Amino acid sequence: MSLLRKSLLFAVLWLTPTALAQPSGELVIYSGRSEPLIVPVIQLFQQQTGIRVTLQSGTATALANLILQEQPTPRADIFIANDAGTLEFLKLKDALQPYLSEQIRKISESFRARDGSWIGVSGRSRVLMYNTRLLRSEELPKSVLELTDPKWKNKLSMATTRNESVIAWVTALRLTKGDAFTKEYLLKLKANGIVTLNGHTDVRRAVGRGEFAVGLINHYYYHLELRDGSPVGVIYPDQGPNDMGVLVNVAGAAMVKNARRAREAQRFLEFLASPEAQKLFAEVNFEYPLLPGVPTAPGVRPLETIKLMPIRLDELGKELEKTLKLLDEVGLG
Repeated sequence: MSLLRKSLLFAVLWLTPTALAQPSGELVIYSGRSEPLIVPVIQLFQQQTGIRVTLQSGTATALANLILQEQPTPRADIFIANDAGTLEFLKLKDALQPYLSEQIRKISESFRARDGSWIGVSGRSRVLMYNTRLLRSEELPKSVLELTDPKWKNKLSMATTRNESVIAWVTALRLTKGDAFTKEYLLKLKANGIVTLNGHTDVRRAVGRGEFAVGLINHYYYHLELRDGSPVGVIYPDQGPNDMGVLVNVAGAAMVKNARRAREAQRFLEFLASPEAQKLFAEVNFEYPLLPGVPTAPGVRPLETIKLMPIRLDELGKELEKTLKLLDEVGLG
């Protein structure tokens, strides 16, 4: 049994009311994204095209495994994931159907599979959110690597290492700094008392309440917590000339191999790459639009101003199993 399948022991798959039916002629979408982050986009697609959508939501890992189990006669036509690694993993398992169009090609190749197996539809960077009542500006860390310092003991939180975004971040650390360094770093974080919570929403709220001084999150969670009125600030770490930069990952989508509604699936992928959908991702979710010319939401640091880790996103899926093995060895939680 693969590590991805084993992780289902921890995954909770829940269905939306519309996911219980399977009407003919409707586009079926499996989505690993939180519903508030994707439903507005699906609703706009339905309004513009008249194509009805059946949505099944759950963890991206569980849904990816379900897609593998259902081949060669899948129920889903589209898979939406919250990181590139899960999409690339399915590509390597030959479970996705490549599709490239003129509109999709406008998304930079840095944020999609080169053969069109999946496309990134919105971006997010790994940042540090802090409580402004607990930390002064001169106390702020400039690198994630500083968090192993004893002064941060019992002051840190992050999402569980079963979270796809966390797994992708650890993979990026491995590719950038090496396996031995990454394992030692994670062990030091563990020894420093970092607390893993169920998800990023839990992390942002805990930091907002002052339960932790610092949380490792995706950047848009900071903006959501700030919008809620919490005393929080954000740090884009590792931005110096000799620093490694931050991981900018994507939420992405793909057409499932042998999809029964391939034509509708292609229209949905093209819609995700359209200015209208990209604007929604930016304005509703504070994510980075990936279509050139679509601005970020007010207050969000533009993507082009951020120093990125020197990795390709399509490398993440190839390394998934090795990262899961390392996390099991570390036992961070």
